[in-house]
Amino acid sequence: MSLWQVEKNHLNIGGQEIWLSRADGSAPHKLAAKPGDWQALREELPGLLTTKAALIVVVADCWVRYFLLELPEEISSLNDSFLLLNARFENLYGQAAADWMIQADWHKGEPMLACALPRSLLQALEMYALRSLVPQLVTVWRQQCASLPPTGTWCFVQDGISTLLYWQQGVLRLVRQLRCDDVDALLSLELLRLGEQLPADRFWTGDARPSHWLARKAAV
Repeated sequence: MSLWQVEKNHLNIGGQEIWLSRADGSAPHKLAAKPGDWQALREELPGLLTTKAALIVVVADCWVRYFLLELPEEISSLNDSFLLLNARFENLYGQAAADWMIQADWHKGEPMLACALPRSLLQALEMYALRSLVPQLVTVWRQQCASLPPTGTWCFVQDGISTLLYWQQGVLRLVRQLRCDDVDALLSLELLRLGEQLPADRFWTGDARPSHWLARKAAV
């Protein structure tokens, strides 16, 4: 191994379990702490990792809040952009933005994907060298977006949560999280609102895939 290479530990926070894969190559370890109990996670990790250990974290979508944000032309400063981002989150979810770490894929002129993670989760990991802290959907989207058609829709199902994406000519137009069985009805309603037709390409990752959706495996 290069002297300049930093070995990274991987923490996978699922809907029901948390698994740690350490850089030393030992077998993955299931933590006693349960997802959602971030204080228990903070207390257990020091027995498994040294302080400032390099850590890559992937978080199940049930702990994440997603939405789209489009900046008005009159918004030019980063500070105003963050104020609008926080206000949009509070309006959608009715929760204080201060309790969440909210980030967006910043660019102007088109809708951007924003996501929020519990700030208490970030605080549970603050003693380590975080190389990345990324929601599951974002991880998979980054891997596969280049191979997807210019226009399409994708339903990502994990831990009882369905996250529905629709994009048009490479631009995200819709993101919805839901707990329901009729994704087709929701998609039809949202496309009607947008004034768009049902796309020919519909992809599905996860369980209970309808036969008219194409399977898309998540290589994570």
